[in-house]
Amino acid sequence: MAIGVAAWAAYDSVVQEPLELDSQVSISETQPTEEESSSLPTPTPTPDQAVAGSVAPSPSAEPTPTPTPAPASEAEADSPDVQLDFPVGQKILKRFSADAPVYSETMRDWRVHNGVDFEAAAGESVKAMGEGTVQEILKDASLGNVVVISHGELEARYCGLADQIQVKKGDAVASGQEIGTVGTCPAESAEKSHFHLEIRQGEEWVDPLSLLMTEEEE
Repeated sequence: MAIGVAAWAAYDSVVQEPLELDSQVSISETQPTEEESSSLPTPTPTPDQAVAGSVAPSPSAEPTPTPTPAPASEAEADSPDVQLDFPVGQKILKRFSADAPVYSETMRDWRVHNGVDFEAAAGESVKAMGEGTVQEILKDASLGNVVVISHGELEARYCGLADQIQVKKGDAVASGQEIGTVGTCPAESAEKSHFHLEIRQGEEWVDPLSLLMTEEEE
C-alpha cells in the first residue's frame, strides 16, 4: 500500500510539470522580448508614402535675354557716308559755328558762320572736292560769286570766287578739277584773304571739316 501511494505521487508530479512548461513557452512565443523588438528592421516607406516636397526643388534658372542693340540716333543715321578732298590748302581761319553766333570783323556784329574759311591768297586755284554736277552759278551780295555743286546727296557752295569761273551750270566735274580762283566774300572782306566753303544736306548745314579727308586718311 505504501508503495502504491508513492508511485502515484511521482506520476502526478511528472504529468503536471510539462503543462507548466508548455504554458510558459506559449507566452514567450506570443510576446517578443524588448531586445527582439528593438532589433526589428524599420519598414522602408513606399514612393507613395514619401513626403512630397520634403526638399524643395531648386527653380530652373531663366535664360538671360540677349541685349538688343540700341538703334542709331537720327544724326548718325542721316550723316552722309562721303569723303571729300580739300578744295584749297588745309589751314583754317574760321570754323563752322553751327547755331552759335561768332563775331564778324567786317559786319561788326555777331552771326552764325555756316561754313569754313580756309586761308588762301587771291587768285589761288579752287578745285572740286569730288565728282559732282554744277547745279547753279550765282552772285550773292554777301558771299560774292558762288558755284553750287552737288556731290551725291550733299550740296557744296564754293563762295567768294573771282569772276573767271571755269565751269557752267549742268557740267559734270571730276575730283580735283579747277572750278575757279579765290576772289572776295563782301561780308568777310575785312578779314585775311581766304576761301569760304559751305555744305548743306537737305535743309541742314553740315560742318565741312567732318567730310574732308586729311592727308593722313588719303
